[in-house]
Amino acid sequence: MLTNKLNLPSAVVTAVQNDPYSRGNSNISVTQLITPPYQRKLRQTVESVEDVADKLFALYGQIGHGILERAGLKNGSDVENRLFSEMNGWTVSGQYDLIEDGVLMDYKFTTFWSVKGDEPKPEWVQQLNLLRVLAIRNGIDVRALRIIALLRDHQKSAAERDPEYPQFPIVPVDIPMWDLDKAEAFMLERVKLHQQESPEPCSDEDRWVQPAVYALKKNGVKKAVKLFNSLQDAEAAMPDGKGYFVEHRPGEYRRCASYCNVSHGCPVWQKTQATPF
Repeated sequence: MLTNKLNLPSAVVTAVQNDPYSRGNSNISVTQLITPPYQRKLRQTVESVEDVADKLFALYGQIGHGILERAGLKNGSDVENRLFSEMNGWTVSGQYDLIEDGVLMDYKFTTFWSVKGDEPKPEWVQQLNLLRVLAIRNGIDVRALRIIALLRDHQKSAAERDPEYPQFPIVPVDIPMWDLDKAEAFMLERVKLHQQESPEPCSDEDRWVQPAVYALKKNGVKKAVKLFNSLQDAEAAMPDGKGYFVEHRPGEYRRCASYCNVSHGCPVWQKTQATPF
């Protein structure tokens, strides 16, 4: 079910509804493979609920991909090709955005936080290594993997202040390439998990758990001095004198709370809401 809480124009609603995505004639896509099996199984019996406003970033991504398709086939590059292969009785499909000079690339319309840090997001690593499996099985040589991150929240002023902040709104991210046997084994493992009639409930990792913390703060200052895992540690670190206090920041399952369109029908999430941590 698609809601429209902001009463956005019908043209925007129609654009969101007419999502051209298709996994083709397959049982499961690479994108679905790396999502929790319990969540995917739940979608078979629980109607998804999303608001038009929550789908706008996905719409922007589709617009951007359409523009990038203008590159077409040039100088040996291959654009927007969906591949298929069999694994444990299922047909798996996956679509890459670009292969050029042996480099398999995927465009991501994402945020600064996605490229902050030394390690790429685990789901990016998994997705591109599974796409490489499909490519090789279809006779396409892949020698490197790369995310082209297009930062929708890039701030030029932040780039001018901080030399470690991305200086441009586009960031190439090299993805570590697994040994082919490891990638094949991971694909088989994920297929088997999704083939289960009654998959295990989502793990804390699947649910993007954010543990509760205690923030040591100074009066009048928004940013915490330091974060602690326990109230005792936070109080022990409090400087002598007045002007400091401890703020409890409750834990959260971020995927369940904000990024799962069937959480309203999930018994695990309902139980979590009844006993927050």
